[in-house]
Amino acid sequence: MNVEWSYDRRRGEFGIFGGRYVPEVLWSPLEEVARALDEAIADQDFCRRERNWWASRAGRPTALTHLETLSTKIGGAQIWAKREDLCLGGAFCVTSVISQALLAKRMGKTRLIGESATGDFGVALGSVGRALDLEVTVFMGRGAAEEESLPMERMAALGVKVVTVDGAVRGRSRAMAEALRTLSVSAESNFYVTSSLASPQPYPRLVGRALSIIGQECKDQLAAQAVHPEYVIAPVGSGSFAAGFFEAFIDERGPQLVGVQAGGEEGSARDAASLVRGRPGVCLGTRSLVLQDEQGQIEAAHAGAPGLAMPVAGPQHARWLQEGKVHYVTVTDEEAVQACRDMTDMEGIFASLESAYGLAYAQKLAPTLNSSDHIVVGITGTRLLDGALVNGNGEERP
Repeated sequence: MNVEWSYDRRRGEFGIFGGRYVPEVLWSPLEEVARALDEAIADQDFCRRERNWWASRAGRPTALTHLETLSTKIGGAQIWAKREDLCLGGAFCVTSVISQALLAKRMGKTRLIGESATGDFGVALGSVGRALDLEVTVFMGRGAAEEESLPMERMAALGVKVVTVDGAVRGRSRAMAEALRTLSVSAESNFYVTSSLASPQPYPRLVGRALSIIGQECKDQLAAQAVHPEYVIAPVGSGSFAAGFFEAFIDERGPQLVGVQAGGEEGSARDAASLVRGRPGVCLGTRSLVLQDEQGQIEAAHAGAPGLAMPVAGPQHARWLQEGKVHYVTVTDEEAVQACRDMTDMEGIFASLESAYGLAYAQKLAPTLNSSDHIVVGITGTRLLDGALVNGNGEERP
């Protein structure tokens, strides 16, 4: 996992994107993490421990599943799913959490500070923090904290301190800002753990490197099945999962990589399509493509799944779009909900609503291809509460 996506270590940039746009008080703590990451990557003992934790704590490798019934009923191409819903904890984020927490422990930090849009990331952080004897504080939007009862119960059981923040919109942006503000006043013992690829340097590199194991596993599993996909599809909010999923295929001749963003509600002008209609700008400490108005003010992002409700994507994605290596599209909330239901009804898999945006695009695409063609979709996690299909906000969908 040494691919750096044309990464400029000195500037912390992927081409013209990335960097570290933060108050001066945060510069030294983030540079400390950048130096520690360089040292850890070069340390075979650290890398070996990281791989062992991914296997024993995250349940890696996760399965690659042929969705035979769904493929047959839709017609056309064969659809495959890379199953991060089978990770311990039910989501891909534990893999990134492990890498960041192990780095924090190596640096001698005693407290992890993170943020979570739905609580899943907070549960993963609490679990790994407890295993490493590290204190954990998680920032969440007040609305999400009030509605996500199960993750809140689990975080409480793990001893996680949850701090709620108020914001105009759902999602993790305000929570991220509060977590970084806390780091700025107590960096000596604290380590910031991000759930987002859209973060200041070195976090896009740190997260992308950790999650690249997802794409590499998938590539190896496809080769073992003698499958050569025409399309590799992933949902994109900030783009953490998609960056890791795409990395193994980014320089491959053959598969078209497709990132699917939330197109919002049918007939609404609100969406979370930063890579479709965004413009270059700075948001959450990084330069990327950002949803902004004519005056350059950051627009509120909307998605039925809060994990996708981000006004900015990570710098890797902006670079890949610029280079034409990944195609980015949108799917409506309604289409995603239906795809989520189809996945349950036809395959018995409770995919997260975030994942369903990618599934919905695959369902549109499959009938236009031949039955000998293959589409691979990334499943980021699972979302099922009390037997009812819900969206990422905890609301039952009609």
